[in-house]
Amino acid sequence: MAVVVATGGSAVGCTGDSPDGRQTPAAPPRPVVESSPYLCDFVPEKAFQEVTGLNIGLNVRWAGPQTDNGLCLAHAKGRQAPLGVRWSYNDGADIVRRQQEDTATQSYPLPREMGEGLAVIRPTSGANPRPNYVIALFRCGGKRPWISIDFAPVVRGRDAVQDMFEFMRIAQKRFGEILECTPKP
Repeated sequence: MAVVVATGGSAVGCTGDSPDGRQTPAAPPRPVVESSPYLCDFVPEKAFQEVTGLNIGLNVRWAGPQTDNGLCLAHAKGRQAPLGVRWSYNDGADIVRRQQEDTATQSYPLPREMGEGLAVIRPTSGANPRPNYVIALFRCGGKRPWISIDFAPVVRGRDAVQDMFEFMRIAQKRFGEILECTPKP
């Protein structure tokens, strides 16, 4: 997977323009749409900006070579990374099961056509830069990979759970394109 450097970006938005870059969307939220360029190879940059309201430059870095797993963070100057993406061919069933057993946070099961997994909005009180978390375990060719995406809070008026599902749909499709396999539940 290629390392991508994103030059567009944004900061979490909720209420008008503020010193930290927060903005309120002027129009009803648009659906998450797949388009290039991608952050961490799997998340459409423009959709990520619209969903989170981020208005800052992001520097995308993969941690080492991606042979059977990968970790990518989209870093923002002067703040914690607002986007993290992980994937692996290893231990997917155990990881998903542990997430499902965590009763501290309400979870939302993935639509059946996306495989096994869930979406969670972790309580944050501002301490967690990526409270939105989605994970999917699916089939791709003869393997059973999993992908997780965690990202900054969404702007007011958006459905964070639906946005997570849409980001995962796109990530699974991109995974199949990049690794030359067909994603299935």
